[in-house]
Amino acid sequence: RWPHKSPRGSLMEPRRDSNWWGWGDPMRRTELDATALAVLRDRIGELEPWPLAARIDDFDLPAARPLPPAVVEAVGAAAVFDGKEDRLRHAVGRGYVDLARLRSGHLDDAPDAVLVPADAAAVGRLIDACAANDVAVVPFGGGTSVVGGVEPLRGPHAALISLDLAALREVRVDDTSLTARLGAGLRGPESEAALGAQGLTLGHFPQSFEYATIGGFAATRSAGQASSGYGRFDALVSSVRLLAPAGNLRTLETPHTAAGPALREVVIGSEGTLGVITDVTVRVRPAPPQRRYEAWMAESFEAGTEI
Repeated sequence: RWPHKSPRGSLMEPRRDSNWWGWGDPMRRTELDATALAVLRDRIGELEPWPLAARIDDFDLPAARPLPPAVVEAVGAAAVFDGKEDRLRHAVGRGYVDLARLRSGHLDDAPDAVLVPADAAAVGRLIDACAANDVAVVPFGGGTSVVGGVEPLRGPHAALISLDLAALREVRVDDTSLTARLGAGLRGPESEAALGAQGLTLGHFPQSFEYATIGGFAATRSAGQASSGYGRFDALVSSVRLLAPAGNLRTLETPHTAAGPALREVVIGSEGTLGVITDVTVRVRPAPPQRRYEAWMAESFEAGTEI
């Protein structure tokens, strides 16, 4: 089993190690050079800086609604975070429209609180409490969604929470079958580091790899730059566990087969609409002793199609 301690911050709190208003590490700032700026001006005209709410304190969020006591008791008060920064970080994904809204300094809605269950059992208790008390639940992994998957759509419900899976980072490797059970809250680099320590790799490297999580890979049927080699994430999954108000589900851990229907395929790609994915069993491979990355540039789209 891989150690559970997070390299940054406590395990039992939401992560705050990326830009709240954009993408990437707030300690690294990349400036566009003169050539890139000239290309942008040629394509879209003169550039004007987008106004940015410089501080979280200046951001306009709607007031949070109180949570029913049973919901708080399901995970414990220490696992409930209702400060402005955590609510803001869990209110949008990282699509272009999301980034534009973040830079506007105003959002129409946000979760009333962010809850971080300690384990799968706590996730189950929380889902049951929310179902019994008319509280909407939005599962949250890395928050890299570009299709509205973490949007706080509360509908007619009395309150809405963001269920942050940051604490679910377990890694269990089966050396015989070359599979690994991975917690839904593991980020891409964390899972690769844990598997790499045992000479293995998952081999899934989407553009969101740095911040996206195993649960998010499964919920979105993730594909990445290396998908032509190792396969899309759904091709790597052999079993998945889903906790939902209607009941809990763990699919059989079997190789892919022509038999069906497959409940695994119902869960993979469900985008958090059916329940909360708490862990995924995936096929892993021996890590290559050496990796080399190459890139080519074509003169035009037509020339590229001929390569």
